Parts: sequence; C-alpha cells; structure tokens
Amino acid sequence: MNKRFFDIAINVSKQMSFAQKFMAIIAMLSIPLLFLLVVLLIDTNSSIQKTQKEIQGIQSLEMLISTIYRIQDFRDHAVLQEVNLDSELIKFISDEKHFISTQIEQLSNNLFHQQPASINIQTQIENIKFEWQLLNESQAVMRGGIESQFLHFDKVVLELQLLAKVITFESALIHDDSPINFYLINNFVNEAPKIYKNIGFLRAAGTYALSMPTVDSYTYHTLEKLAAQTEDNISLNNYSSSHIALYLNENSDIKGGMAELLNSAKKLLNYTYEQILDEPELLPNWKEYLEFYSNEIKKMREFDTLILKYVGVQLDNRSSEQKFKFAALVIVTLMLYLVIVYFVYGIYLQLKATLSNYSQKAMALAQGDLNTRINDMSKDEFGDLANTFNEMAEIISVNQSKLVEAEKVGSLSRMITGVAHEINTPLGIIISSYSLNKSAIENLNNLFTNEELDEDDLKEFIQSSQNTEVLIDKNLNKVVNLIETFKQVNSSLNVSPQKGVELLSLIEFAYLPIEESHKDIEFSINGTECEIDTDVNLLTQVISNIIENAIEHGLKDTANKQISITVNDSNEQVNLSIQDNGKGISEEEISKIFEPFYTTGRINGKVGLGMHIVYIIVSQSLNGTIKISSDLNKFTRLDITLPKHRDDCEEIDIDLDDFI
Repeated sequence: MNKRFFDIAINVSKQMSFAQKFMAIIAMLSIPLLFLLVVLLIDTNSSIQKTQKEIQGIQSLEMLISTIYRIQDFRDHAVLQEVNLDSELIKFISDEKHFISTQIEQLSNNLFHQQPASINIQTQIENIKFEWQLLNESQAVMRGGIESQFLHFDKVVLELQLLAKVITFESALIHDDSPINFYLINNFVNEAPKIYKNIGFLRAAGTYALSMPTVDSYTYHTLEKLAAQTEDNISLNNYSSSHIALYLNENSDIKGGMAELLNSAKKLLNYTYEQILDEPELLPNWKEYLEFYSNEIKKMREFDTLILKYVGVQLDNRSSEQKFKFAALVIVTLMLYLVIVYFVYGIYLQLKATLSNYSQKAMALAQGDLNTRINDMSKDEFGDLANTFNEMAEIISVNQSKLVEAEKVGSLSRMITGVAHEINTPLGIIISSYSLNKSAIENLNNLFTNEELDEDDLKEFIQSSQNTEVLIDKNLNKVVNLIETFKQVNSSLNVSPQKGVELLSLIEFAYLPIEESHKDIEFSINGTECEIDTDVNLLTQVISNIIENAIEHGLKDTANKQISITVNDSNEQVNLSIQDNGKGISEEEISKIFEPFYTTGRINGKVGLGMHIVYIIVSQSLNGTIKISSDLNKFTRLDITLPKHRDDCEEIDIDLDDFI
C-alpha cells in the first residue's frame, strides 16, 4: 500500500514542472501554518470578544449603580412618611419620585442602546419598572412596623441588585479568569449589598425611632437585631476582604476603599449603639442622625466606584494586550510565512540557476567543448553532481582524443579503401586493354614476320586498336575526375570566412546559374535578409551541391518541380532549409546519405562524395550542423544551422560577383 502511494506521488511529481513543485511545497507549508493561524486568531478573537463583553458589563453597572444609590436613599427617607410629616422630607420624597422615574427610564434606554439586551435583562428591567410603578402610584404608605415599611420600599432596590447580578453573569464578569476581578465583582454584587441593606435599615429604623416621641420597645428590639446582623455582615465582609487583599499591593486604592467601607460601617454601628441602643440621657435629633448616616454611606459607596474603576482598568489593559497579541500574531505569522516563501523561493532560484548552469555546461560539452568544467562547487548533492560531471568531462576529453585519433585512422583507412576501390576499376580496365592491345601487336608482328599478313588482319588490328584507345581514354579521364573530386575533400577544410555576408544574396547567386539551365524547376526564397560571418565559396558550394543533388536524384521523374529555400534568423544563429517536392528518400538511405562513396547513381558514373563533402564543409569548416528529413513521394529537406558570428573572419568588403 505504501509503495503504491509513493509510486503515485512520484508519478504526480514527474508530471509537474520545477516551479509547480516549489509552489506545491509553499502551499503544503502554508496550509498548516494558515490553519494554526486561524485557530489562534479564533481563540484570541474569542478572548477579545469576551473581554469586550465584560467591559460592556462594567459600563452597564456604572449606569446602574447611581440608580441603586438613588432608590436606596429614597427608601430610607420614605420609611419616615408614617411618623414624620416634615415639609422638607415630604418635598424630598416627591421630587425623588419624579427624578427616579426619569432615571429608571433612562437606564432602560441606555442598557438597550449599549448592547442587545437578553431576555433575562429585558425581563428584569420590566420587573423594575413594574415594582417602581406600584411604589410610585401608592398614595399611602404600607401599614405596619418598621420592618414591613422597609421591605415595602426595598423591593425596587432588590430588583435593581438582581439586575446587577444578571449583568455580571451574562457579561461573564462573575466568571472572570483573574482572581482579583472575580473577588471584587463577587463582593460588589453579593457582599457589599448586604452591608448597604443593613446600614440602610439602621439609618431608616434609627431615624424612624427618633421621629417618634419615644423609642418604643418594638423599634428598640428591631434596632438591636439589625445591629447584630450588621456586625455579622461586617465580620463576613472583613473575612472576604482579607482574601481580596492577597492579590493587591499594599498601597492599592482598593485596599483603602475596603478599609474605609468597613470603618464607616463600624462607625455607624457604634453611632447607633451610642446614640440610641445604649440609652443615653439625651437622644439626637432625627435630622442629625439621618445626616450622619448619609455622610458615612457616601464614603462607603466610594468603594463600589473603586471596584468598577479598578476592574474596568484591568479589563481595558487586558483588551489592549489581547489586541496587541492579535496584531502581533498576525504580523509574526505573516513574517514567518514571508520568511518561508522567501527561503523556499530562494532555494528555487538557487536550484534553478544551478540546474541552468549545469544544463549549459552539459550542452557545451555535448557540442564539443571538452574543456567545459563546473567551477562553483557547493557542499551538497549538487557539489557531488558537479564532481561527477567534471570527472565525466575529463574521461570524455581523454576518450575523445583517443576517438579522434582512431577516427582519423579509420577515416584515412576508409578513404584509402574507397580511393583504391574507385581507381582500381578504371585502372583494371586500362591494364586489361593494354594487355589485349599488346597481344594484338605481337600477333600482328608474327603474321608480318611469317609473311602471312593480309588486308583483313590489318583492318581487324586497326579496329581493335581504336576500340582499346577509346576504352583507355575513357577510363583515364575517369581517374583524372576522381582525383579532382578527392582534391575537393581536402580543399573543403581550407576556410577563409568573411564578415557580414548577405545570406539571401549569396543563396540567389548560388542557384541562379542552375536555374538558367533548368527552366522546368520553380525556385523560391523565403525569409528576410540577414548578415552572417562565413566562407562565401564553401557555403555557395554547399548550396549548389544540395540543389544539384536534389535535381539529379529527387526531381528526376517529378512533375511541377519545386525547390524552396527558407531562412530563419535568430540572435546567435541562422537556420537554412532547402526542400524539394520530389520522390523522397527512404529511412535506410537517410542513415547513409552523408557516408563517403555512398551513391545510388554509381551505374551512371557517380562517385558518392558530393553529400559527404557537403557534410564536411558544414560541420567542420563552417562550424554548423546539418540534418536531413524526408517523406517518400512528398519531399526531402536539408536543415542547416550556422553561427551568425565568427572570431576568425577577415575584415574585407564582399562582392559576391567575385565568388560566383
């Protein structure tokens, strides 16, 4: 299974380009990085949203707390209506009703405007409005003792404190991860309200008692019970404060606020004992008692403000840190991604440059530059490859020298064998003719010596001598032509290139003489004029030999004979194609077409060196390449590639008329 998987992976890799492979690597590195980034961003963003929700909770509590304080003050004053008909008190209660109604409505609007209120918050606000409406519309106070009076007016305060708990729960303030924030918010919604309620009850009950002519036993016992409850709550809050203090600095405002809260509560409790419960000789005025309590309660409430401010600052700092973390996470991830892309792309460029360099070196080696070596060695697998390449080039260079020497010997041997074969045939005929003629002369001499020579014998001898002379002359001419052809092979290696030869003009001068003698052939040239450094004589000979070979072999029995010559010019080389529409050449013949002494026209006296000379001139003298392609009964095309520039050119003006 694993082998099959790897085989599939290898096959897919083979079908991808070098650039595509590196793009795939970048993608594979990016996907897990992107996934990790998304997970971290979601987690960080969730923390930011949670903190923002807590900050909104603090803002809601800040709006809520003033309303609670207002109604607490109203409650403690309203309790006095049954026993105190002071005009200022009555006016204060009336004004507070109107003000509190406006404040509750504003609180409702602010909470709805600040954030989409949940069902619980909406329900709680409706409960607050309902309880306040009942309280506001009641024309008379509730009949009963001080406890009943206080609880009657305390309902709205309880609903507001319950709203505070709902806000802290839904905004997750009550579940904050910071221990100090958790303890402070818990103290704000659970512990402190108990002290405020007891202290408020003491304020209302004490003022209630002092508003009557005498303090009755019921009110007195109620105050005693409230004082005991207050003392218990102070102790509990003192215990809770000790836990909070563990997370605070010694000079923290919160510590000071907690101490002030407890000190004020104790001070008020002691004041109640001293002024009422210890039964002093002279009781204080109800206004003095109420004012003393109100002043100390204001000091106690500063602790709530400190709590909300402290937690708000902590949350703001946390939000800033989270946003910074979020931004830093994005920036670091992007930088890491860019580093990965830069690193991978750098490797890609390095590998691409290295492979391109190696490819160029290999191409130079393939084109015959045996001195080619790779110099930029690295300490990796490419360095090993470079060492192997250099060792291979050295071996090829050594073997090439041996092959060149062997090829020279082989070529010389094949040439000698071919020359011997080509010359032996006419020389054999000449020698045989000479022997026959010698025998005929000896026979004629014998007849003459023996006086047996007659006219018929003389005529026969003359006829035989004439036939022998023709045969010898014909074969001697053939030997001379062979020697001239062999001279062409040698002269093709003598190169005198000229600079800036106009190629199209040279081609035209090469085929024009042939066109004059072959009117039945349509010649055409395609391409733009370009200049090339070359030997005019040798290139003209190449073009002429190819055209004549096409006429002799390809177009012999073809109607509508056509020869087209095409020139394609590039930066460093010129491509020259010569094509006919003749009978074509078989694959077997193509493989032998450039071999010396190969010809299909030997019966017509052809030697088979024409295309061999063309090959030698192009590949060795003109530093080019030549290849042949053909399709039977359709075409034969020879494609020649030549360098545009040579360093061994003569700086002379060219007049093609001098070379044609």
